[in-house]
Amino acid sequence: MRAMAALCLLLLLSNCASFKQNRWLSAHQKELSRLANSNLPAEQKLDGLVQDYVKFMQEDLKFVNPVKGVRYVKKYHDQNRNSMEKILRESETWQGKLGTMDKVALGVRTAQKPYIRGLIDLGPKFKRKYKQYAFALELGSKISGGLTKFIGKELF
Repeated sequence: MRAMAALCLLLLLSNCASFKQNRWLSAHQKELSRLANSNLPAEQKLDGLVQDYVKFMQEDLKFVNPVKGVRYVKKYHDQNRNSMEKILRESETWQGKLGTMDKVALGVRTAQKPYIRGLIDLGPKFKRKYKQYAFALELGSKISGGLTKFIGKELF
């Protein structure tokens, strides 16, 4: 009887974890789609993207089982690739039009953003965890690359 109760509890907990992960993925998808399709300035879109990515990395690094972690990373990237790439393209276009002084000012602003600390702390951990999974690192590198040309530090 105890074994049956333990099995039921284990199934319930795994379903709760799966439900929570799906809720997280849905929230990320809604936020990134909202940002990509909004009329916000490119800098705000990039800020939102990086903040969402930091939150995603925090969630992912909670996975003890690497198989589940990889599955979560793959779902995140598959669901959000188009929105993320749209934001990054807009950001590149905007940054390409900036003059030297505007680029310096952007670099100073970017270095002071609250999400930078999280990106600096989590980026290397995430990279170590998934170094054998190129798809997991591709967009992460693009996201941090959009910032590093201004703050002069490799984050990923």
